[in-house]
Amino acid sequence: MSGTGNMIHRLTDNRSASTSRMGAASRTSAVASSFVVADAGQCIGCKACELACFAVHSQANGIGASVGTVSVPVVPKVYVVRTGEMYMPVQCRHCENAPCAHACPVQAIRQEDGVVMIDEERCIGCTSCVLACPFGAIEVSPVYRAGHVVTQSGLTHRANRVALPRTAASKCDLCAETENGQPACVEACPNHVLRLAKGISDSPPEPRREVFFPRL
Repeated sequence: MSGTGNMIHRLTDNRSASTSRMGAASRTSAVASSFVVADAGQCIGCKACELACFAVHSQANGIGASVGTVSVPVVPKVYVVRTGEMYMPVQCRHCENAPCAHACPVQAIRQEDGVVMIDEERCIGCTSCVLACPFGAIEVSPVYRAGHVVTQSGLTHRANRVALPRTAASKCDLCAETENGQPACVEACPNHVLRLAKGISDSPPEPRREVFFPRL
């Protein structure tokens, strides 16, 4: 096969080895995914789900459950949008063959037990995943640590030469780090609009010919 080809075909007999290499195909699996679904007809647009999501994922920035603890912009991983008179929460569907994972040039997106995760440290904020997501569930926003924005080394604003903030992709991770495993948005919704649809995991598929895309 020519070295100038667009892709490299490799027969993999060891699933763990292919996962560690984080090829595009190995970053997703045939495990049925769970995801949060919404009854748009019952959503009142209160955005309680957004605030609950933000609070859970911002504890490292000192964000608590009381007024006065918010010192960073409210950036949730679920977004309530309005179309006409209807409101609708938009969230990641944790696709089994996730297009965002295939689009990521630095292999920052992986799947763990059916949950599609973004490695914020590896992400370069290129927005390739944003363009690839068919549900509009991914946003790229500044990264905060300990209540302060993280700056990008070597990059400054052209006009005032101030260091630019580091950005990374963000989306629903089903509150993977919480103890009870129940998404915060589901628990916070006052109208019971949201619910967790759980996928059923099948036996691991037989080793198959996989496609690995070269890094850009």
